[in-house]
Amino acid sequence: MRSNKSTPWIAGAGAVVALLLVAAWFLAISPVLTTAGETNATADQVETDNGLLRDRIGVLREEFAKIDTYRADLAALRTSVPSTPDLSGYLRQLDELAVAHSVTLLTVSPSTPIAFVPEAPAADATAEPATTDASGEAATDAATGAAGTGAAPATSAPAGLVAVPLGLTVVGGYENVRAFLDALQVGTERLYVVESVVGASQSDAEAGGGRPATAVGDLEINVSGYLFVLPDTTTASPAPEETEEPALPTRPEGRNPMVPLG
Repeated sequence: MRSNKSTPWIAGAGAVVALLLVAAWFLAISPVLTTAGETNATADQVETDNGLLRDRIGVLREEFAKIDTYRADLAALRTSVPSTPDLSGYLRQLDELAVAHSVTLLTVSPSTPIAFVPEAPAADATAEPATTDASGEAATDAATGAAGTGAAPATSAPAGLVAVPLGLTVVGGYENVRAFLDALQVGTERLYVVESVVGASQSDAEAGGGRPATAVGDLEINVSGYLFVLPDTTTASPAPEETEEPALPTRPEGRNPMVPLG
């Protein structure tokens, strides 16, 4: 009889224990396991990110080791394309070239600087023409969804690049003028891009009017081209403004500060 009476209590106790285990799983164990899983995933991601950062730092360290070389290259490029026009300096270089190649520099004509805009590249002539359907509309490639896949990529130029048109006239012996023209493009510190050259043969003539004496076979050329200028856009950080500290109050002379006013 006693065992029959205790059976409901045992069953009830077992149910309570089962409920406690279920409650412990949902309220304590499961959230902890979820948090632990998320923490492990975060740790793995952080480790991956750290590996990428270490690789980038290694690349930057290798690049920084070449900083002196890069600075020397930049200085050389700045000589070819300076931050200011410095036309007087370039004219001195032209005079030196003329003297070195025994030609006479008749005129030098700089013009107003203009913003440099690169020309769009011409389309590939070998590209197949676009086909048209019955309605007359251009058909596109089903695989790419675009026509004219043979177009050349667009070119770009540094922001702020300025072209300075510059024309000049030179006269002298044929070989001397040719040597001067070659040195004009590769023999000076400044980059000068020749756009056009127009030449005229000379006859026997005496010196006069600023022109030298010429002989049959001499050559006069009119050259037009461009110098380039790239303004320096880097600015130094402004120095912090000095602020005056407020003056501290002073005690009036001859008065006891412990005596109340009034």
